[in-house]
Amino acid sequence: MEEKSKKASESRAHQKMPHYNGTKSFARLRQEIDEIKKLKEQRDQGLNDKTDEKIFQDVLGKDTHGYLRAYGPGKSITQHFKVKPSRLDLSQELIEVKKKVDQLIEEARKDAENARMEAEKAKKEVEAIRNDVDRKIEQNNAIWEKKFHQLMNFIKGGTYSNDDVSGNESSS
Repeated sequence: MEEKSKKASESRAHQKMPHYNGTKSFARLRQEIDEIKKLKEQRDQGLNDKTDEKIFQDVLGKDTHGYLRAYGPGKSITQHFKVKPSRLDLSQELIEVKKKVDQLIEEARKDAENARMEAEKAKKEVEAIRNDVDRKIEQNNAIWEKKFHQLMNFIKGGTYSNDDVSGNESSS
């Protein structure tokens, strides 16, 4: 067993680029890289709006306990970026997010107001049509009532005047 271990150590010593992949297989690494490329292409096509960091995080998982993935063993965020994000940076980012939310809310309010105005306009148009139909029904009822009275007068022995009826019929 010792002999096999020595041979492996010598072989590793001759490698120009050491293997830092850990227990992850090359097939799994290739799959993750392909997935990252796919998500970036989707972003370029406008199918998602994820940042590089978000894509990286979605594929490989969230960094934990202040350590960064893909930067070697034991490298922390503060070691990589040399500074921690300050409260000022975080508060500015929060302000930007709030502004964006406020803009989206304002756009939604404007859309709702436009929809309300269109509904009121449609309601007024329907009311105008309803009033026109009601007016025409009243006119027709008046004509029929007049014809009915003329018919009743004719039946009772009265006279029938065709001029009255024809004048009203032409107005409808």
